[in-house]
Amino acid sequence: MKNIQKELANIRKGNYAPIYLVLGEERYFIERIRETIIEQALDEESIDLNFSSFDMEEDTINDALFEASSFPFFGDRKVVFVQNPYFLTGKKIKSAPKHNIDELEEYIKNPAEFTILVLFAPYEKLDRRKKITKTLEKNAQLIDVSSPYPNEVNRYVKEIIKEKGYQMTDSAFQLFTERTDGHLTDMMHELNKLFLYHVDSKKITKDSIRYLVPKSLEQNVFELNTLVLNNQVEASIEAYHDLLVQKEEPIKIVALLISQFRLLLQVKILQKQGYPQGDIAKVLKVHPYRVKLALQNVRRYDQKLLSKALDYLIDADYKMKTGQIDQELQIELFIMRFAQQSKVPS
Repeated sequence: MKNIQKELANIRKGNYAPIYLVLGEERYFIERIRETIIEQALDEESIDLNFSSFDMEEDTINDALFEASSFPFFGDRKVVFVQNPYFLTGKKIKSAPKHNIDELEEYIKNPAEFTILVLFAPYEKLDRRKKITKTLEKNAQLIDVSSPYPNEVNRYVKEIIKEKGYQMTDSAFQLFTERTDGHLTDMMHELNKLFLYHVDSKKITKDSIRYLVPKSLEQNVFELNTLVLNNQVEASIEAYHDLLVQKEEPIKIVALLISQFRLLLQVKILQKQGYPQGDIAKVLKVHPYRVKLALQNVRRYDQKLLSKALDYLIDADYKMKTGQIDQELQIELFIMRFAQQSKVPS
């Protein structure tokens, strides 16, 4: 995150690199970089003439480079965005156009002085065995926008709240984190609503968070999962039916249940290996609060039962996707089966 702030500060000062490689999947920082470059590098009058964006899954890199090499109209600078440069990874897309990677390599070595070329690579990592990737990393200014660790997210959001002159208690911030699943992009989006709502008092409350910040599907499934783990069969089925009434798809619910039972199993294994709570969160790259709740739950269940439950959900997911079973009924069967097996002495 320090790298991002440093590069944003350089851009605001007019210290532009000819080529940027924006690597990572954090949407909030991607949008900040996009907006900052356009606002700082181009006049409002010349944006239509001197800004272009190309998607490598639909457009060719040759088109983007032709635009980058062409002189700007009625201005001193051009900005060219290259989206989804999948050829920097091992990914293959059958419907994508053919790209002249040699031409890209030549441009990277000798970029146009009047153009800012930005490659947005929304990937966890690149294929560093490729020549083009090595050339780009050597010559471009890298901006790492990979998803930060939960403690970094919390610190960043709290700093923003303080800078804007607002207050939020620790308990309110905990609720805010739960409602947004600790995702930075979602937190910043919801924070803008809370700022506007409390523009006079400057004090963000738990009541306003409950009122303004909706529970995500993941949060609702987390609560369903908690009911399942507590063997509250009727409450679990009722919570599941509520999700169906909200038009949530059983396949999505199963996918999230798989994710949460996988987390429980991973936490159980790491706990047995002697990892403390903080280290488990870092290893799994999840919010510490989720690890805390998982630790409270897994103490009551052995590893074998959690593994069986996960296997059952994975099997159910496969059968649901291949049309072998009734999708809605399958989750109810899982709830009852888990409750029955968890009562059996291990």
